[in-house]
Amino acid sequence: MQKWEGTEIMKRKWSFVLSFLGLFNACLFSPGNLRANEALDDGILWSTKTEVNEKFGKPTFLYCEEEPFRRYIIVKPEDESALRATFLYDVVIHDFYYLTKNGTNLEYRFYYGEDLSEGKKTYRVKEYSVKFLDAPVPLGRVAEFIPEFKPAYQSPKVYQERLINVDKIRLIFVTEKASDLSKKIGSLFVDPDKDIKDWSLSYKVILLKGEQENVSANSMVKEVVVTIDGEYRIGKTANAFGTRLVKNPLQ
Repeated sequence: MQKWEGTEIMKRKWSFVLSFLGLFNACLFSPGNLRANEALDDGILWSTKTEVNEKFGKPTFLYCEEEPFRRYIIVKPEDESALRATFLYDVVIHDFYYLTKNGTNLEYRFYYGEDLSEGKKTYRVKEYSVKFLDAPVPLGRVAEFIPEFKPAYQSPKVYQERLINVDKIRLIFVTEKASDLSKKIGSLFVDPDKDIKDWSLSYKVILLKGEQENVSANSMVKEVVVTIDGEYRIGKTANAFGTRLVKNPLQ
């Protein structure tokens, strides 16, 4: 009798353990949790519009552009309903924030894309830009004001382009941290080309107008765009911008 009762107790214990392990594995490896736990180094890309508003508060302005880019509209948040009423379809509303960091006034622009991958429409950050409003900042000091820029110091691939129409130099710092999430953002919001496999966290740095091509840590920066990019896509437009590979000026 005691032997039978001991066997039943052991069966119940093993049943509980196996059930717990099954539940643990389901939570750990389910696709939904993988998406929720994965994040890029900048910490903001792929965030939802709601998460951005919770983190930064009420946006200073709302921005909208009509497809195919016939008009651009900037309004205050309280005028969002009136803005939407001027369109015949559900437009994407982007957020502008004016913030101060380390005594420097910055303009954050968050651009959202429509994520329909889970059967519902969710607005997520596909890229964002930061402008220095008071004065340009030396390239070597950008990370003091924009901590998200720190991975650029380790970027093995840096491309230099000249934006002819505005006479400005653009640097593209490409990190080598391609992940399922960066590939997803790139294919959803940047370029539908299925041949692109190297989507990764990148930084487009716009120098002050008139800066020379021999870029250094002392070159003056007006704007930084945190985005997803890759060597393959950059090569597709290299002829148009005279793109060339250069040594990382931060190393």
